[in-house]
Amino acid sequence: PIVCASVRVTIMAPEVSPGSRRDEFQDRGFLLLKGFVSKDGCESMKKRMKELVDGWDPQLETPAAFTTDSKQQTEMQGKSDYFLDSADRIHFFIEKSAADEDGKLKAGQKKFDALNKVGHGLHVLDPVFRDYSQSSKISELVEELGWKDPVLPQSMYIFKQPLVGGEVTSHQDSSFLYTTPRPTCLGLWLALDKATTENGCLWARPG
Repeated sequence: PIVCASVRVTIMAPEVSPGSRRDEFQDRGFLLLKGFVSKDGCESMKKRMKELVDGWDPQLETPAAFTTDSKQQTEMQGKSDYFLDSADRIHFFIEKSAADEDGKLKAGQKKFDALNKVGHGLHVLDPVFRDYSQSSKISELVEELGWKDPVLPQSMYIFKQPLVGGEVTSHQDSSFLYTTPRPTCLGLWLALDKATTENGCLWARPG
């Protein structure tokens, strides 16, 4: 499982010293910071998410299936009130292959193993995720990278599930969190488990 708290910088790339973090980020467009959160901090967020999922009853609602397939995004997310109303709520999104024809969780499918992500108002409603997302460590990093008066529009906990997990295609968050007169979207991605090329780590393109 992976947590992504959004003011939004993709944290990945060669590790660098604190004094050169802004230059490295501006040059490559992404940055890797190892050990940004302690092991205990990561475990606390994983434990809290398990509590949230345990308290979720998928039979009481029709959870939206989430996909990054360009042909299905508009239909599955763009027309879903459950998705569009999630900015200040905690909603549960399942993998497409874990849903039946009516959009409900398939019979016999364990709910935790079916989830694609949980969001998008964790930073608003949940104390554990709010403490991380709005911590001084986050705000100081964002300020160091050059952002002034940032707004935190969304946060999510992303799962990388075996067997039912769907492909996440190449994309830019600024296409979805659009600002003018220029793009200012910055995403912070925190791996709660060891992320490798074998288990679904984040990839980034320099530039």
